[in-house]
Amino acid sequence: MDSVLLPHLIEGRFVTAVELGAGCGIMALQLFAHGKTTLLHLAESNPLLFEALRLTTAINALDGFFMLYQTDVENLRVSGDLVYFNPPYGRGKVGKGERWQPFMTFLEKNRYKEVAYICPPQLDSIFSQFLGSRMNLRKEVQIWYKHSMRIVKQWTYEKVTPLRKALVVPSEETEQMYWDCP
Repeated sequence: MDSVLLPHLIEGRFVTAVELGAGCGIMALQLFAHGKTTLLHLAESNPLLFEALRLTTAINALDGFFMLYQTDVENLRVSGDLVYFNPPYGRGKVGKGERWQPFMTFLEKNRYKEVAYICPPQLDSIFSQFLGSRMNLRKEVQIWYKHSMRIVKQWTYEKVTPLRKALVVPSEETEQMYWDCP
């Protein structure tokens, strides 16, 4: 469900976007289909997911628009206008730095001006602290999903006041989305 919600809520249009942990490419497909970006760099380290990503790209004839990288986040060397991700978490994973630390290292090395993510509150506090104080980004969009316990945030280097969007969801649309998913 997170992979459906994040691309839908990213604000703005970007020439180039970078997705960390692209999985099968569902977020990239949505961003591209909705015209939010025209070129995507997609990184995935898991060989099975990378094969699914390759097939998604081929089936949708997006070879010229999706640049695929089978690599860990630490080894990725690309740039773009936006970087977005859905960091790994789940049972026993939240709070274990080895799972999400590479995302922060990548962000710090590459100094993106727009960053978007969806994650549970435990990780949001870590990413918020890092992006706000260490990278001097400002919160631009914040959405809280009550039923899924997820937070979507988009950060920017630009001076933005007040927040473009600050919502507490559920809305009718997300209520239906979560109702349909187990």
